[in-house]
Amino acid sequence: MFIGHFAVGFASQRAAPRTPLVWLLLAPLWLDVVWPILVLAGIERASVSPGFTAFVPLDLAHMPWSHSLTMAVLWSIAFAGAYRLGHADARGAVVLGLGVFSHWVLDWITHAPDLGIAPGLAARTGLGLWNSIPATLAVEGTAFAASIAVYVGATRPRDPAGRRGLVGVVAFLLVAYVVSSFGPPPPDIRAVALALLAATAIVLALAVWIDRHREPRRTVQG
Repeated sequence: MFIGHFAVGFASQRAAPRTPLVWLLLAPLWLDVVWPILVLAGIERASVSPGFTAFVPLDLAHMPWSHSLTMAVLWSIAFAGAYRLGHADARGAVVLGLGVFSHWVLDWITHAPDLGIAPGLAARTGLGLWNSIPATLAVEGTAFAASIAVYVGATRPRDPAGRRGLVGVVAFLLVAYVVSSFGPPPPDIRAVALALLAATAIVLALAVWIDRHREPRRTVQG
């Protein structure tokens, strides 16, 4: 998934109104922050293979440390713990941990069977939604639209910039989604890894800015 992961982050604001949006977006993206770093380091392997699935031209051959089920659980615990160390927001830490793990669940739905259970085990799983372009667009598009509606309902702008900033982030994500989905295949996996890291950094920087111009409609204890 692509915007499906962002959808989790935006929708999580209702469950954790005290937690900054930048953290809520980073959590479901975290495995895809780890993955390109490991690919660039040669620890995990993938290749550009047009036609490997109908929607995504990537053969994700070996990613046990970033995307196996066991490691997804461990990354979730570590991410939640790291946030909790610096924030008096236990509820937010739980939501963030679930956000990290949601990445594996959504990838399990969309990927071809390339998700391992644990490093060293040969078993792979994945339901293969990416083998259908219409189904992928319908599921991701609906999830993203619903998440923005939830986020807008959970927050309010402090000033006009709070409205414009959100519109800008949504527009950036939609353009990036269309280009990555329907543009020409990337030249190689290094380009994919660098583009993913760059896009994530841009969105997180925009999220920091949005946090300064929007506020929760309600607060909760915890």
